[in-house]
Amino acid sequence: MTIIFKGIDCFLCYNNKEMLTRVELCLMLEYILFFSVIATISFVPIIGPYISMFNTMVHESAHALVATLTGGQVVAISIFRNTSGLAEFRHRSWFGRVLTYAAGYPLASVFSVAYLYALSMDLFLYVGMAIFLLLAYNLLFWVRNLVGWIWVLTVILGLSFLYYNEYMYWYEIVLNIIGLSLLVQAFITCWIIFVLSVKQRDQAGDTTMLAKSTFLPASFWGFTFLAQGTVFFIMGSLIWFGFDPVKRIIEIVF
Repeated sequence: MTIIFKGIDCFLCYNNKEMLTRVELCLMLEYILFFSVIATISFVPIIGPYISMFNTMVHESAHALVATLTGGQVVAISIFRNTSGLAEFRHRSWFGRVLTYAAGYPLASVFSVAYLYALSMDLFLYVGMAIFLLLAYNLLFWVRNLVGWIWVLTVILGLSFLYYNEYMYWYEIVLNIIGLSLLVQAFITCWIIFVLSVKQRDQAGDTTMLAKSTFLPASFWGFTFLAQGTVFFIMGSLIWFGFDPVKRIIEIVF
């Protein structure tokens, strides 16, 4: 069973130039509604923060991953109830430090698009394994606060319960909810950091640290994060409605 909507190439008018059929229109409206519901749930108390923490975990893991790859040392990742996060690391290299500060928002956007693309290819098993491995690694090596531990454990146990009891319908629904939440939250957080970089440049998280390290203003970094976030949000939305970017690139190139 696949929830990601496919077969709506005619909506993009690059395939057979036919008008949408009534069935296709109903499906499109159904998934627009699903998209809107997930976006709204993100702001519902308790449920919203819980779902939004997936983006926080990916964001902080991106910092930690790049810190490790550039020769730094990850001290800890903390996930908080208000969905904010903190990746603590040590780095001797200026270049590595800048890359680490800059990694969170772009890699979270890339991850959300790659996640949705994998689901559109019906790779639910591999997506579930990727989420499990990411969370398990964080639990063992990086996450070091109580809220983070509880959240990671409940997600691992919940997904494992659905999979091993073969509740595949609900398993796939949950993976789709996670994917859409990642896409929406990656975009929203880019807007938030952009606004903060303009209005509160001394308290604007990654953009503030980048401004101190590069002497480029926080607003520059905020705009950069917003621009890439917008591009990847559009790409992820197209994938959600059946557009295959890999296939399209191959067609253009060859």
